[in-house]
Amino acid sequence: MTLGLLCRTATTFTPDGSFDEQAFRQHLQRFLDCGLGVYLASGGSGESHAMSFDELRQLYRTGVAMLKGKVPVYANPPEQHTVAATLEQTLLAIECGAEVVNIYGPEGRHGYKPTDEEYLAYHDSLLPQVRHPVALAPNPILGYSPRPELVATLCNRHHQVVAVNLALQTDDYLVPLLDRLRRPTQVFVPVSGSLNGIALGATGLLGAEANILPRTHRRYIDCYEARDEAGLGEAYAAIKRFIRFVGPWGVSPRWLKAAMRVLDLPGSAGGPRPPFLLPEGDAMARFRDGLLALDIPEIREQAVAAGIAPEGEAA
Repeated sequence: MTLGLLCRTATTFTPDGSFDEQAFRQHLQRFLDCGLGVYLASGGSGESHAMSFDELRQLYRTGVAMLKGKVPVYANPPEQHTVAATLEQTLLAIECGAEVVNIYGPEGRHGYKPTDEEYLAYHDSLLPQVRHPVALAPNPILGYSPRPELVATLCNRHHQVVAVNLALQTDDYLVPLLDRLRRPTQVFVPVSGSLNGIALGATGLLGAEANILPRTHRRYIDCYEARDEAGLGEAYAAIKRFIRFVGPWGVSPRWLKAAMRVLDLPGSAGGPRPPFLLPEGDAMARFRDGLLALDIPEIREQAVAAGIAPEGEAA
């Protein structure tokens, strides 16, 4: 089986907070070089909640023009509370040429958790209006986790659904989902725990960590397909060390932009948009020191290129 990976890409901004298209192209080139697909404009790592429609249109068009036909280029619009708002976001991504659009359930504002009937009705109202491939995202970050049986029902009922993205879900969610799918549907799982997921029938990987470690993720995929267990273990351990390190720094824009700043990656000068703030002073020094101490070859090489590690430390 050919294993794919889709990264929820960071969005680059200039120091004054504007969308930085030049840096974004440089950022996307790193995925193109490694043959990794992308989800553009994620509400988390892509900070799309803080972007206007005009900015999102520019972001989508930039990514599609640069990547389409070379690697998968999908859209991950931010979650919305109503069908009308979700449809508006979805149609914008389709207009700009995204191959697949990720669709969340209704946003869990003020503690809202849809009943099973409300969750099904939301998608049954939305999906017939979307004549384009979509992925469903039962992501607990919404504030709730719809039952896998409901997600499978929607996949079986609506031909537009070509994939399910299982961020922050476990094997206990994956198994009943796969058991109930009655039509071909790709299922993407996080890299963390993915060997179990792949063995159970998952078809691809997704996450945000490849923003910083694209070549390590490429190696993980290549070693899996080559049945190189030693190399696979090394790549997986590196990714797990990275995930364990960034976890305490909270949601992805904070650690993503801190790592980009430390390693002087494209867009590093801009940082995140408020309300997110970069660590400062001692906190940023702790982040830098902890990142370099992970002993991950790709990070060491980036640190050498950024001038914060001696040449002899490159892998």
